[in-house]
Amino acid sequence: MNRKPLFAAFAASMFLLSGVNAASAAAPSGGELDFTVLRGDDEIGTHRLVFTQDGDELKVKIDTNVAVKMLGIAVYRFEHDGSEIWRDGHLVSLESKTNDDGTPHRLEVKEENGKLVVDGDGRQGTEQIGVIPASLWNDNLVKQTALLNTLDGSSMPVTVGKLGTETVEVNGKPVAATHYSVTGKLNRELWYDENGVLVQVRFAGADGSEITYVLR
Repeated sequence: MNRKPLFAAFAASMFLLSGVNAASAAAPSGGELDFTVLRGDDEIGTHRLVFTQDGDELKVKIDTNVAVKMLGIAVYRFEHDGSEIWRDGHLVSLESKTNDDGTPHRLEVKEENGKLVVDGDGRQGTEQIGVIPASLWNDNLVKQTALLNTLDGSSMPVTVGKLGTETVEVNGKPVAATHYSVTGKLNRELWYDENGVLVQVRFAGADGSEITYVLR
């Protein structure tokens, strides 16, 4: 089995705002988003975000742990540890470390002299203030034509389409959410509730399997 192509789309999901009020609006009232990651109907891991307001800074901690098992043996592992800091509505710092089934990635982004300095294994350079990282949680993502890859720092051109309002299940309860399609270097379906909070993510694996983030 060629496991790398099988789960390449999952890794791509991690490559994973505009006024502090706008950035905070996309943060959940409880300060956490705790997703179960499903492959089809099988639970394969978790994706957790913790939001903390610290003075004029919004801090976001992101942890993803996935293990795909066959006959009780892990055939693929993905571990991502990321942190973002937002101030005055824009990203001022991003750090991440990733283990993609034995392949390491690291990224450091810092604001310096009115620009974001990007130091990653996929890119070293600068980005304009206001770039949105592809961590998916902030609904300002849907207004972008390019996203910052949160694994390696590369730039990902995208096209975003609005598909309408649908009902998704969150903790066993129906929630009205706006459905968006993201295509290009990143291909995802995203659902945000009326407050701009991410409530569901879905995409196709390279083998055609359906990967879904279900909010607990």
